[in-house]
Amino acid sequence: SPPHSQALRARARGWTRALWLVLVCGAAPAMAAEPPHQRLPRLTCRAGYLDFEQLHGLPTVRAAIQQALAQNDPAAVAFLTERMPEVLGGDAQAALQVLDWADSAPAPEAAVLLAGLREASAVREARVAERLLTMVERHASIDHRAQALQALETQARFGAPAQDRLMALARSGTAPRGMSLLAVRTLGWVMKNDFQAGGSVEPYLTRLLTLARESEDPHVRALAVELAASLSVRLDERTVKQLAWVLEHDADANVRELAALALSDGRDTRAVLNHFRAAFPGEQRLCVRWAILRYTLRAGGAAALHQARDYARQDRRFARDVADFQALYDAGHVDFDRLWLNKRVYHRCPEDAEARTP
Repeated sequence: SPPHSQALRARARGWTRALWLVLVCGAAPAMAAEPPHQRLPRLTCRAGYLDFEQLHGLPTVRAAIQQALAQNDPAAVAFLTERMPEVLGGDAQAALQVLDWADSAPAPEAAVLLAGLREASAVREARVAERLLTMVERHASIDHRAQALQALETQARFGAPAQDRLMALARSGTAPRGMSLLAVRTLGWVMKNDFQAGGSVEPYLTRLLTLARESEDPHVRALAVELAASLSVRLDERTVKQLAWVLEHDADANVRELAALALSDGRDTRAVLNHFRAAFPGEQRLCVRWAILRYTLRAGGAAALHQARDYARQDRRFARDVADFQALYDAGHVDFDRLWLNKRVYHRCPEDAEARTP
């Protein structure tokens, strides 16, 4: 985002938090007085709450959360969820105390406790991450397990054992679909965190693409491929071959379409174009064929127009598309994302559910 947009969002977050302080704790931040005819909601906790918290610590935060939930006060809940990571900081012992509370708390309270823990630096301590993984695997409540998974999304990295545990949950035939999808998403989000810090994406991609090939749930397969495509990183030969297999063999049209997108990020452009050329004739769905055509150009640029023209010879529905792309490249467009903004769309994709079902 442009720097000025980031500054505006930061300022907006600051004013939002200032307002929560007024609503929740009676603290008066430096902001313009409200017009006299407006009435503030009743205060959730007495003025001076932060001073009281400073004396009595983390249990005070929990008591305030319980009170806010009992009084159905969303402003207080929002403030306290943001306050918790500030109180926890990097204190692993305090984070473990929050996990003890969350383990036996009712689902609404556990959700607030775990959402606060998610943003604290202490969540990345090994003991805390292990406790969260154990909660994910063993807790009797699906709500607790789901919240624990989301609390893990801010991990800096996962070692191989943690990746394998999440993968096992994602491919479990007995886990609810929501849990399987959350496990895949958590694996993908931590992959991005690790990648942005200079780590390797290969072990994460290996597991995601194994799920993409082997899971019986098309939603899990689709999310695994989508996360693989979300990195904007040039993919190696092994990953490209796995994605090409998904493009040609997956039973779900949506998964195949996502695989075409991911495949266009392959490092070896010639290999990518060869995989697209091989997949096009056997593909029966209009929208997947359309994806193959446009991602062929995303991968190969104007030099791949001859391949797009070959697609149009096989399927005349794409003749106008190829002519449009030719004109846009002739006009000097180079970057595919910018070119795409100027491209007329003739195909209704995705197709309706009945037409898309293979």
